[in-house]
Amino acid sequence: MTKMKSEILITGATGNTGQATLKRLIENNVPVRAMVRVLDERSKALEEKGVEVVQGDFSDYFAVKKALRGIKRAYFCYPFKDGLPKAATYFAKAAKENGVEVIIAMSQMNVHDRSSSPATQNHLAAEDIFNWSPVPVVHIRPGLFAWNYLSMAGPTIKQEGKFYFPNLDAKYTIVHPQDIGDVVANLLVSDHIELHYGKTYELAGPRTYTSHELVKELGELLEKETEYVPIPVEHWIENVKQDPYINDFLAKHLKEFSNDIKQGLFDKNNDHVATLTGHEPRAFSTFVKENIQAFQ
Repeated sequence: MTKMKSEILITGATGNTGQATLKRLIENNVPVRAMVRVLDERSKALEEKGVEVVQGDFSDYFAVKKALRGIKRAYFCYPFKDGLPKAATYFAKAAKENGVEVIIAMSQMNVHDRSSSPATQNHLAAEDIFNWSPVPVVHIRPGLFAWNYLSMAGPTIKQEGKFYFPNLDAKYTIVHPQDIGDVVANLLVSDHIELHYGKTYELAGPRTYTSHELVKELGELLEKETEYVPIPVEHWIENVKQDPYINDFLAKHLKEFSNDIKQGLFDKNNDHVATLTGHEPRAFSTFVKENIQAFQ
């Protein structure tokens, strides 16, 4: 039996949204290619599921061009580090030269031109780069990622029953990673993708939370006493920097990120997940139940 040719490329394939997108495409028997930075156990697991794996780094134009060869639709998801505008430029150029039909580009909900965060500035520049490219683009701007709470809340909820976070009264929406994956996957296989060209979709969860409301829900799910402890943003940043995932670039972003939460840039509700996937967005409680060992 001849294997069908892959015409969809997923970058960031071993990351959270890349994995969620691949999961949905594989379940629907869609031939897909994944670009990974290193070949390891994770890439081997993808190959065992029938994914075509290619090795490539966003900083290597020729590797990106090779990864996009024969591809019609691509998901661009750059890791949270510096260099995003350069990567977007390489990707847009390689996509044009390979005749790619559309790029689905990951961004963030709080993109705005007044931010002093290098990460936010990079996202804004990357969006412009893709907009200037002749290859059509669809921008995805999710709210707060649910998986961040595995490190932001999990350890202290488990050990102390407490969640330390600034912005006492701020409200924010939290998005399940599979909802992001479902949106991206559905766009990549859409029969009417041209209707989405040039669009920007902010992805929200089913509700917004204050930190008090979030901790109350965690306590009910875990059946234990929990407490929200507001702390200065500087203390919060020092605490989260202990996580090995938090590189220096991300740490510099966190103060502006916290201010954006305070200013209400994540206090949003919409029907984009439902409209683009056909199902309601998953609740934060669903994510917690799926990862209950991280909290108890």
